[in-house]
Amino acid sequence: MIFFAFSFLISACTNNVRSQNNFPKIGDRLPSFYLHDLHYYSKTKVSSDIFSGKPLIIDFVSEGCDACFLDFARIDSLKKEFEGKVQFLLVGKRSPTMQKQYERYMKHYGLDLPIDYDDSAIWDQFGVWLVPYTVWIDADGIIRQITTSFALKRDRINNLIAGKNQTLTVSVNQSDEYNKTNYGNFFDNDKILLTDGNGGADTSFLYRSILCKWDYRTYFYWDYFINSENKNRIQEVGVSLNMLFNLAFGDTVNCQVPKLLGNDTSLNHYGEWARYPLVESSRSSLFSYDQDSAKNIFSYSLVIPEAGATAKKLQHMMQTDLKNYFSFEVHVETRKMPCWKMIALKNDGELLKTRGGLSKLTGDFSHYKMQNEPIQLLLNEIWGFHQYEPIFIDETGINYNIDLDIDAVMSDMNDIRRALQQNGLDLVLGEKDLKTIVVRDSREF
Repeated sequence: MIFFAFSFLISACTNNVRSQNNFPKIGDRLPSFYLHDLHYYSKTKVSSDIFSGKPLIIDFVSEGCDACFLDFARIDSLKKEFEGKVQFLLVGKRSPTMQKQYERYMKHYGLDLPIDYDDSAIWDQFGVWLVPYTVWIDADGIIRQITTSFALKRDRINNLIAGKNQTLTVSVNQSDEYNKTNYGNFFDNDKILLTDGNGGADTSFLYRSILCKWDYRTYFYWDYFINSENKNRIQEVGVSLNMLFNLAFGDTVNCQVPKLLGNDTSLNHYGEWARYPLVESSRSSLFSYDQDSAKNIFSYSLVIPEAGATAKKLQHMMQTDLKNYFSFEVHVETRKMPCWKMIALKNDGELLKTRGGLSKLTGDFSHYKMQNEPIQLLLNEIWGFHQYEPIFIDETGINYNIDLDIDAVMSDMNDIRRALQQNGLDLVLGEKDLKTIVVRDSREF
């Protein structure tokens, strides 16, 4: 029941991983490279020398990386803000539809980012393994940061220009993965965190169960809920307080992810609980986090004797730990909370009624086509692009399968609504009575 935190593409860069481990790293001079397929730049074939003299940010992206596509508009706004001061460059990897996908986003968002669609050699040269993989180079040609694109913020780019030191989480490259595979995992999730050096030194815990500051080398592992599969332990790595409090005080049935369709017979309470805790505390900033700098990101491990271990017992002990650690008072209350409601416009829903045929769903970042599928499947697909939004509720009243063809940039809720409205549907932001985890300052401390 382990879920990974990001929707990064794990690229199949298994070409001879340089056992000499000499991929470019922080503090190195930018190695020479050549671009052979550069678009939206003054030349299509250039060497790295053309970028010398000004800071350069290289962002490696891929057609299968939704996180990359979701961040293009924000990166473009930074490029325009730092025009003439910092250079931005996207580097893709050989793929059949990367150019088509990017150009759709470029037109929709008015992007002005130079991109090389097809330079796998540079991926190999830099040891790219996870994307987005972002390399920050200063005006002297020295690599200052290697992060994800999400770390690109105005103040941090200003620090790059000014030559100021800053500490950010380092992204993993093929050397790290090579060492992990050939010399043993830094973190093995089948063992107890921070025991015998698993995931860090035994002395680095803050409190035993264990609560510790997150170390980026452990990656991310988390549960959406606690149930019998946990047996006698909870182990959450790289998580915010929102997630920890959801686990400790929320349902022991999945209420964070919509029910899968088809043969999924598991219990699911999605739509009954608010997405996040409601924090009514003077210390609400503890629930604000930044994965790039690891601010307010934790790892938590709890192990109890197997005899008598139940999901409820694990949850109760975790509740006690969190109260002891953070001194909050927590209650589950029914509150009116925001939610997205899918509705049918007038009687237009009848127009979507399927004509039959084989059930089929095809789609990508900018187009979805459904044939003879339930409308819940459409909501699930939208949720997949907007997992951090309020919950999604079906209030269409449509209890039959539908045929639907929508042409929309799936990262843009307004564009999704436009396409839905053309098909007699809409998503409206409303409220619903939901079970809500309410966090307040404790009166006992």
